[in-house]
Amino acid sequence: MNKKEKQNSPGPALFKRPKNPQLKNPLSIKITFQIFRGSRISAQAGRIFMKNRRNENMNKYTLKIFMICLTLLLVAAAQPALGSEWAQFQNDKNNSGVTADAAPIDPRYLANWSVDINAPLDAAPVTGDGKVYEVAASGDVSAYYLNNRTLAWKNDDIQGTGGFELSTPAYNDGTLYVALSRGNASTHTEIHALYTCNGSVKWSNTSLGTYQTNTPITYSNDRIFFGTANVDTISTTNAGDYYCFNASTGQFIWKRSSETSSGYYWAGAAVAGNYAIYGDDAGHIVSVEWNNVTNGEVWKQDDVNVSGLYGVSGKIRSSICYSEEEGRIYFATRSGSHTCYVGFNATTGNFVPDDKDYNNIGYTSTPVVYNGRVYVGAGGWAQGAKLYCLDADTLNENWNYTGSTGGIQGSPAISTYYDGANGGQSGDVYVYFTNNGPAGSLYCLKDTPSTTSMDEALWIFTPEDATYTLQGPAILNGSVFYGNDNGYLYEVYTA
Repeated sequence: MNKKEKQNSPGPALFKRPKNPQLKNPLSIKITFQIFRGSRISAQAGRIFMKNRRNENMNKYTLKIFMICLTLLLVAAAQPALGSEWAQFQNDKNNSGVTADAAPIDPRYLANWSVDINAPLDAAPVTGDGKVYEVAASGDVSAYYLNNRTLAWKNDDIQGTGGFELSTPAYNDGTLYVALSRGNASTHTEIHALYTCNGSVKWSNTSLGTYQTNTPITYSNDRIFFGTANVDTISTTNAGDYYCFNASTGQFIWKRSSETSSGYYWAGAAVAGNYAIYGDDAGHIVSVEWNNVTNGEVWKQDDVNVSGLYGVSGKIRSSICYSEEEGRIYFATRSGSHTCYVGFNATTGNFVPDDKDYNNIGYTSTPVVYNGRVYVGAGGWAQGAKLYCLDADTLNENWNYTGSTGGIQGSPAISTYYDGANGGQSGDVYVYFTNNGPAGSLYCLKDTPSTTSMDEALWIFTPEDATYTLQGPAILNGSVFYGNDNGYLYEVYTA
């Protein structure tokens, strides 16, 4: 085993355990193959039935087909179950942060794997095509197989010379989309599409200017969306552009410059129907009809301003989370530290300013909305890592949890696998998040509709190489992935 790659069983130095953990994780598989007219093979819970409605006497040809299909069925059943991909920042084009995939819950059976990528990891991991992907501060892009945790490929040809890369990539159909800006060097901005089979370049555009690409890439409808920022100091932007490219060909579709002399920093777009919604460092949010373009200019449908809408100010340094269930967008501001929502009509692309509220809680964490609750990170050096659960309508606090030193700058991720299924009760959800402190850790909390306080985590994973952890986790098929500033990519899973 490579000395930079470590796989550990659970131990007291790594995991903090609850008093009475329980694990209920039944697995059921149902597979049906249609092999010829009127016949089928069904396999459920290890039983195989052959049903022939028309002819009980199969000839040799039919029997041969049956045996081939049976073999394929058994081979398929022997493979590990694959969940839906965590293909982009916060899982999907809405930045929901929610998945129905399983995630590790019982600390008695936790295990972990890690690999040193040799450069800080400030972008969140994504998955696709049987691999997990990370973009390092150097601009290197690495892919690791999910089934055996070995290196699939590494692309260091597109790397830069800057000190960080903040844009989370996006995956779709065999292609990984990566935005680079050479970090704080900002010599030029680039967007690349890589084949996920081998990491080679499918297409590139290296002439987008000198601004930093600090937002996640959002993929939707064969388009990719991302924003840039001209950073004049460590915390202030004075210009920025939002881009749309054809994902298949790399063709430039449109660019829209900020109207407020500010940029886009961590401010990823949500796509709802025909509209892309994103905010800027001046607290200004726009809705653009992403496919209504004339001469490279996109149609702006509507906009709102945080200052005018709520009477507060703040840089929007979270992505927009669009909740179809609530009919709203949710977001957080860094300066001012607010969590806000405003109604949004996905059919017309217009905001509903009468449906609005805010709470004096926020940072750079993108809110997650599920089952009438909002989960968002905040905190800092004095307060520690603070994870809040708020009411989705009033934004009143249901509960908060305090972790170790360092605020939560990444976004939480939620597994609904146990919500009324797989041994869980209705409304049971598990919340995973990291904190950006010197002992940056991965936390797991259990929430229920009746929970009104949160004094203890279900478990906390603090690795030997723990350090500042800027981005949040990704969930896939029973595992949670995240990276830290020491350059380690971690997977925590059930052994």
